[in-house]
Amino acid sequence: MIELDLGGLAGVLEDSPIGVSISRRRDGKIVFANHTFTELIGVPRPQVIGAKARDYYVDDQQRATVIKHMKRHGSVDHAEVQFRRADGTPFWTLLTIRESMYGGEPVNLAWVYDITDRKNSEERLQLAAKVVETANEGIMITGPDGTIEAVNTAFTRITGYSPDEAIGRKPNILKSGRHEPDFYRDMWRCIIDTGQWQGEIWNRRRTGEIFIEWLSIATVRDAQGAVSHMLGVFSDITARKEDEEQVWRQANFDALTGLPNRSLFLDRLSQAVKAAKRDRTRFALLFIDLDGFKKVNDSFGHAIGDLLLQEAAARLLLSVRTSDTVARLSGDEFTVILHDIDNRDEIGIVAAKMVTRMAEPFELDGQTANVQASIGIALFPEDADDAAALIRLADRAMYTVKGAGKNNFGFHELPERLVYPLD
Repeated sequence: MIELDLGGLAGVLEDSPIGVSISRRRDGKIVFANHTFTELIGVPRPQVIGAKARDYYVDDQQRATVIKHMKRHGSVDHAEVQFRRADGTPFWTLLTIRESMYGGEPVNLAWVYDITDRKNSEERLQLAAKVVETANEGIMITGPDGTIEAVNTAFTRITGYSPDEAIGRKPNILKSGRHEPDFYRDMWRCIIDTGQWQGEIWNRRRTGEIFIEWLSIATVRDAQGAVSHMLGVFSDITARKEDEEQVWRQANFDALTGLPNRSLFLDRLSQAVKAAKRDRTRFALLFIDLDGFKKVNDSFGHAIGDLLLQEAAARLLLSVRTSDTVARLSGDEFTVILHDIDNRDEIGIVAAKMVTRMAEPFELDGQTANVQASIGIALFPEDADDAAALIRLADRAMYTVKGAGKNNFGFHELPERLVYPLD
């Protein structure tokens, strides 16, 4: 062991930014401590000299580990050890110890470097990594060129891609093909302009299954302000969207026929009025009542009656264009909105087709049922320019047809031609 001569080293050790102490091996008492060491532990030098080095370890376990290592190896190199300040606060150090001689007896020469900030940073990073890994949301980190650099467990669970399959590739491995190029162009324009974007996006799992996610994208910049990474956080909202769709359908569609119900019909009629006023177009509103339906219910039962309503809805749909609206108001009452019509003859052809089809026998689960249709028609804007008036006039025209013998259709405002003969 080398004999320490502090005469020439005292000044160097005193000015060192690293804490230095010398303690006797026989009793552990400190015989030298520089200014940095005393500042680290928060104890004046006079109180440090003569104190035992063991008193500054955070606990006996830490001290025992260091002593055991010293006995086995004769030195300690860059060990992470906790000491305790005078106020009781623990702090992390990087500890190096060498056996030496001082004043003719064995001593331990210790270098103590405060690494508390580094350890705290590491702990924060470890915590952040743990949060990322255990998050329910899928997380994807890419470089500035879009190459995937890291993903978490939820990413794999949602997309089906393992880290090995995803890292090194581009996020377009998830592309569903459901979005137009303008969608992605607008997304990236927003990211470039604001540094972030969020919204719903359709993606594809590794199995090929399409799913919808809520995605948030944010840019991460380095100290110079350059984009260093892109962070994507997403959650699978497919089930939620399906539930919302189901609730919406239950609120807006007839459960028996699948047609729009009264609520959705009124909304579409209101939209038709607005569109026709804006575009200066015409449309027709048809009210349809099935004559003889009650007799079918009474004779064959409600199950057969339900089948008849379903078949009647199908026949009405076959009579119109896909752009038109067929709705069931209640019971055996239906409505139709014929959009962008040119003249009455065009409407009459459609209405006559409906009357003819409804008069054909219904073969329902082994039973033959017969009904007829009475149809009342009101025109926009000739008869009325608001939804409520159109409904009232079409309903009135329908009852006029029923009073004139049923199985026919009629327009509202031409009494002399109200009921049209059917060949």
